Amino acid sequence: MGHKHTCPNYKRVGHEMTFAVEEDKHDAKTELYGRIRFYICPYAVHQSLTVGKGFLFVQSECTLAEVSLLLPHPSQKEMRSVVVHFLTMGEYDSEVCKDDFELAEVRTMLQEAVDAYDETTNVVVLMRFRCGHVALGIAVLVPDYGICKSLGKEYYQNSTAGALQLNLDDI
Repeated sequence: MGHKHTCPNYKRVGHEMTFAVEEDKHDAKTELYGRIRFYICPYAVHQSLTVGKGFLFVQSECTLAEVSLLLPHPSQKEMRSVVVHFLTMGEYDSEVCKDDFELAEVRTMLQEAVDAYDETTNVVVLMRFRCGHVALGIAVLVPDYGICKSLGKEYYQNSTAGALQLNLDDI
């Protein structure tokens, strides 16, 4: 990928590797979802058919600014990745938010999103980054439900892994 494609991303995060404008954070999350959706949507559909209605919990040891770059920053020593879990609200309550204030704060909004979304057209995504940024949203299922269902069955039916790890530098 050429310099002209990555330059706007570097300008957005600046030398400090932070976002100056709230809109830039939103754009970064939307772009990240666009990069990983073909992996995580089939996973979500397969898991929802297996364990019931839930949501995708996307976490990274990188900051939002770091994962927003199309190419790693020259100072980045390790591969940038996200780990994706599909959780039900019961699992969220018992395993995730009980000891985590930031995640407990979004619990009510998360429950409302899980109750409201249509799993044949949408997916609920909760994101958390090393910088402490937490984001919650309902995203469009891409590709469509039928394709996600087929891909999910093909890729995840015999999987024993409890999560997906996506290396952003390989995507």
